[in-house]
Amino acid sequence: MAIKLIADAHGRYEDLCESIMPEDILIILGDVLDLIDWADISGILPDVVGKENLVSKLMSAVASGPGAAVELRDELLAPDGGFYPELERRVVESYGIFGRVLKDIGCRAYIIYGNGDIPEALEASLNGAANAVMARGRIEIADSVFGFVPGALYSPFMMPAEMDDETFGAQLRELGPVDILCTHIPPRLEAATMDVVAGRPVEGSARLLEYIEENRPRILYHGHVHQPAQRELLVGETQVINVAYYKRTGYVHTHQA
Repeated sequence: MAIKLIADAHGRYEDLCESIMPEDILIILGDVLDLIDWADISGILPDVVGKENLVSKLMSAVASGPGAAVELRDELLAPDGGFYPELERRVVESYGIFGRVLKDIGCRAYIIYGNGDIPEALEASLNGAANAVMARGRIEIADSVFGFVPGALYSPFMMPAEMDDETFGAQLRELGPVDILCTHIPPRLEAATMDVVAGRPVEGSARLLEYIEENRPRILYHGHVHQPAQRELLVGETQVINVAYYKRTGYVHTHQA
């Protein structure tokens, strides 16, 4: 039995059976769904809306200032909008494949959602997969206390899985000290947040950094940053490990107990 971790699958599920055994424990650190991959503007949203059309809408929203991104989100995702029926069908289909893959593998699986996920749809996809659960809070795994904190910080689009840093920090305070912490997002440290391909940092959590400094978990596992400046670093006594960009690398990280 091994504890294995992936992050940022972005729709790449079906080859998990090649690296995950039924006796393993699998931890998935968010962005299961390929709603949109900003690396190349690919995914369900560009497919349904049209890549050029979506890019045009995004550029217009950026140029229009605060609030325009939320208006664009509502235009694209509103249930009475023209794009919604096909978006919903594709989201349900993709999460359905994910749920079936986990059920077929048969391993125990703990999943948290990332900024690119639709939490309610993700949870619904796990119905019937008794071996897989949406993870939150403290869970004892192989004699260690793991802590699971889902979600990400607000982008301009304020997506369903996003929140402000104070709300994210409240989850951490409720969690209390753990041996191993699992989040989607990194702490607010340049080495952890800088995406060297994009040439800019993503948003990291100041509250998460405070939690690490105060509670000193042995390891923090996270994803979210696809091409980080540093994949591993130390914060005091805590190893901070980005478990990599599964969609592009296929990398599965094995936890060292």
